[in-house]
Amino acid sequence: MAYRLSKVALSKSINHLTKYGDTDVFPHLQELTFFRDHAEEIIEELNNLDLDSYNPESAMEALAPKSKYGFRITHQLSALDTLLFLAAVVEIGQQIETHRLPSSEHHDFSYRFSAETDGNLFLDNHTYKDWLVTQLDHVQKSLKIKKVVKTDISDFYARVNFHRLENLLDEAAPGHGAARYIKKSIKVIRTKQSFGLPVGGTAARILAELSLSDTDRALLENGITATRFVDDFRIYLLENEDPYDVLSFLAQQLGVNEGLALNAAKTSSLTRAEFLTSVKSQTTDIADQAEGEVLDALAADVYFNDNPDIEDIEALKAMNLLGFLQEEFDKEEYDVGRVKVIFRALKIAKPEGAVEYICENFSELTVFAKEVVLLMQALDEDFPYCFDNLSDTVIDCILEPPASSVQLIRTWLLEIFARDVASINFAQFKKIENLPTVLDKRQLHIIRGRLEAKNYFRMNKGNIGQMSRFEQSAFITGATCLPHDEFKNWIAALKPNFSLPVDQLFLKWVVTNRNDVLSKVGATSKGIAEYSEPTD
Repeated sequence: MAYRLSKVALSKSINHLTKYGDTDVFPHLQELTFFRDHAEEIIEELNNLDLDSYNPESAMEALAPKSKYGFRITHQLSALDTLLFLAAVVEIGQQIETHRLPSSEHHDFSYRFSAETDGNLFLDNHTYKDWLVTQLDHVQKSLKIKKVVKTDISDFYARVNFHRLENLLDEAAPGHGAARYIKKSIKVIRTKQSFGLPVGGTAARILAELSLSDTDRALLENGITATRFVDDFRIYLLENEDPYDVLSFLAQQLGVNEGLALNAAKTSSLTRAEFLTSVKSQTTDIADQAEGEVLDALAADVYFNDNPDIEDIEALKAMNLLGFLQEEFDKEEYDVGRVKVIFRALKIAKPEGAVEYICENFSELTVFAKEVVLLMQALDEDFPYCFDNLSDTVIDCILEPPASSVQLIRTWLLEIFARDVASINFAQFKKIENLPTVLDKRQLHIIRGRLEAKNYFRMNKGNIGQMSRFEQSAFITGATCLPHDEFKNWIAALKPNFSLPVDQLFLKWVVTNRNDVLSKVGATSKGIAEYSEPTD
């Protein structure tokens, strides 16, 4: 038995990955620019790969902050496995879409797959903001709706039952080779558990929607009018309907059939008036809102990286965003989601004083490392070298809690040097050069390349065979600082030992682009455009 991906699925997946990135949790993989530059050749080679014989590698796992004192495990696949996993899901994306409730109704709203789109993979009119507008329209048109129940699933992605997902894949795409590969990939990624999806990637979003398709149908078949965006539910109740009844039905459906549970802390029942007021505050045009409500409107786009209109940008610039941020941090229990929205607003508005605020408060901001780094990079584009005096503080933060305890925080702080947002010298680098994990080492290789640490690469290039596959590409990228002939001859000697799909194309690419590989990959240098910001 042999299964091969179609060129169409591979092409759509490469377009998506190079436009939106491989994950919204980690810094984007450096190899994505290679995918963009050699798309046609990569598609041609992978079109001949038998996925029934190919064995994916395990993913990198990293602890990430989820709330002020909450954590989750996140995953990053290798570039090749990311592409193959997504392409396999795209291959049966239409079958998965058909297995869900019709998109013409708003019961099952989020991430509606579309084979017609180029790059996005999802229908444009099914964003989180569109969901809010649809709810508002539905409730306003039906005076019979007296209450709305809001709830969501606790630790949804981490708790998706693999055996249930297997069955659903078999129902949606019976006997399909892509479904076989998807199941094989998840088993490798989640090798220690029999549940959970890799967090942060597009393929997992589509599979997560499939995993709740039976729940959507159960609600509809039992006369419960509800709508869902990912793991957020809104249930509409008539005069004589009791919130307890519908919640108990949903809890039983999720618990017995899916192994999932509702989040009690995020469950509430709103009157019609309360619900309409809440949704209107999130859907009104920014220009018509009070200053404190503008951020709620911006939050409506948090699932998709929609660019605000010029008028919206001007409205943001007129706000005291740094004041809003400080107000949140002054609270005993700050709202994590709201803090992230404020950071995004700051990245758009780039207000005067933002550089100074970051420099003065950097240590206190590190729990939001991703958001801080993306803001710093945006500011650095307008004010080059504005963070070069922050390097010692960044290094201290990398070596102390929370970064020393939480891998993803440390990973994003290292991106400050990998992206050349702040400068680093050899003396400073010595303090962090022995960070232990593979994720650390990938970025350290890039930073060494920026420092032109030729002796390091000369001394260690013979050990590349002992490195993990996940680390090797970063080492090769960093080693582009070596003189042309030395680098070219070393790569030629490596070729017999690099036998995975597209390995030879990657080696060819780094030789051809040796002079500017560091600026072409995700670890961008000053003035080089970054990929679209990952979505939350």
